[in-house]
Amino acid sequence: MKAIHRLQQHISVVIVVIFLIPLCGFSQKKRLKPPKRISKIESVDQFVNNSFELYHKVFVYDSLTRAGVEVPADIENELLERAEQDIDSLWQVLPTVADDMSSGNHNIMIKGKATINLNKSKKALKYCMKTVKMYFAGTKEEDEDDQN
Repeated sequence: MKAIHRLQQHISVVIVVIFLIPLCGFSQKKRLKPPKRISKIESVDQFVNNSFELYHKVFVYDSLTRAGVEVPADIENELLERAEQDIDSLWQVLPTVADDMSSGNHNIMIKGKATINLNKSKKALKYCMKTVKMYFAGTKEEDEDDQN
């Protein structure tokens, strides 16, 4: 009886290890998803949409380079041009977002939803900044290797 109980314990441990190894070894970064609901403040919704368009472009580029796929120069230039357009549109709508959020024209529930959506776009933009900095400005490790 003890032998069967020990065998069952060993088998259960092996099964757990078999299922956990792929999760640890092959896990990917989770992709951020845009907010499901709009906030009903037009400038905020436009800012969030532009943020996630930029995020999508940066995420695709990052995924391709991490997978070892060489991105052709013309496609890379196209991505950079579109990313610049997205950044310009973000700068254009930003003052309107600040005005709309500070004005008393909308109720607290709408502003709350807008704040949640802006926080999600903040996470997307933070990822974009870190990734762009890593690819175009280099990291400290790369700089130290170049000096040696």
